[in-house]
Amino acid sequence: MKKLFFTCTPWALLLLLAVGVFALVPWSATPAAASTFDPTYFAPLGIAGVLDLRGLFTPTAVARYLKNLPILKTPVMDTIFANRPQHPLALIGADMLTPVVHALPMVRRGAPSIPAVKESTAVGFYEPFPVRPNSMITGADLNNLKLLGPASLETWAQNRTEMLRRVVRATSEAVAATALTGKVQWPVQLEGGGFDTYEVDFGSILTFEPAVLWSANGAKVKAVFDTLTGMQEKLQGKGFGGAVEIWAGSAAYGALFVIAEASTSTAKIRVEITDQGINIGGFLIKRRAETYRNPQTGAMVPVVATNDVKMIAMDGGHFMPYCALDDLDGNLQPLPMLVKPIRIEDPSGYKLVGEAKPFPVPNVNAICNATVVG
Repeated sequence: MKKLFFTCTPWALLLLLAVGVFALVPWSATPAAASTFDPTYFAPLGIAGVLDLRGLFTPTAVARYLKNLPILKTPVMDTIFANRPQHPLALIGADMLTPVVHALPMVRRGAPSIPAVKESTAVGFYEPFPVRPNSMITGADLNNLKLLGPASLETWAQNRTEMLRRVVRATSEAVAATALTGKVQWPVQLEGGGFDTYEVDFGSILTFEPAVLWSANGAKVKAVFDTLTGMQEKLQGKGFGGAVEIWAGSAAYGALFVIAEASTSTAKIRVEITDQGINIGGFLIKRRAETYRNPQTGAMVPVVATNDVKMIAMDGGHFMPYCALDDLDGNLQPLPMLVKPIRIEDPSGYKLVGEAKPFPVPNVNAICNATVVG
């Protein structure tokens, strides 16, 4: 009996101590520790405290980051390809291109209908290629990120998304600019090094040859007005041109500025120079001096050729769908952009990969080009 008493005494003392301490703790409906505990703080931490980036870059999280980021403005996508639907397939059918529209004759009552446009028996598909930049996150970066709270982690993830978004947007804008020529030609990086060329031919855009170049000696406002009228008539002959955007390359705009500045107030055609552009008889010509970088050659290419004027019908149905991504983490869905971390071993870390598949589709019958500077 004594042996049992002395054997149990240490455990009894521990039990009494625990009860006494428990009794001294103040009770409340919500303990103070519980009110400050945020379980999401540990959400990105995986096994053994290793930061798991996948929780920070789910499609839902990326969509939230994109919504919070400031709007990126680029002229071609914002103006010409403002219609950017999400296309559920990885291919674009040729029948999605805007057809040539003309007025049709009426029919008698009870007579059969007539085709709205000339039907084509050709069946074709365009295969968009993805834009896929990446950013490396090292093991050292991950160790540093473990010290951040949830709000700071989200800010970091949003900033990384912003960097990839800018690369995707710059590439998409450049490809959209090439599409205004009627043909997309863009370098494709090969896995073994070197480049190939991605090419899609939508057909020839309309052209107009001015009777008098804007750079010619003695060229007047009437020469400009005749050029713009002729370009608009070309568009109207294809059923478009109710509202137009007129973009001039740097040399073409310079020649136009000289003509506008030399015009007199007695001219029958209204001439006005504003910060928006130069208005000639109701045609507003805008200076388009932006350039984009060709990633293969490094050359800076103007959106509109320096000697040219481009008139684009806004009722032409130009659009730029985001096609379905070939990625299981994105559920093979069309997303404006997907960001996913891919774990790598050498060097240890993550490769953060952004992906989008924009595909500019111009209506070549709603774009007219004229070279006005010789």
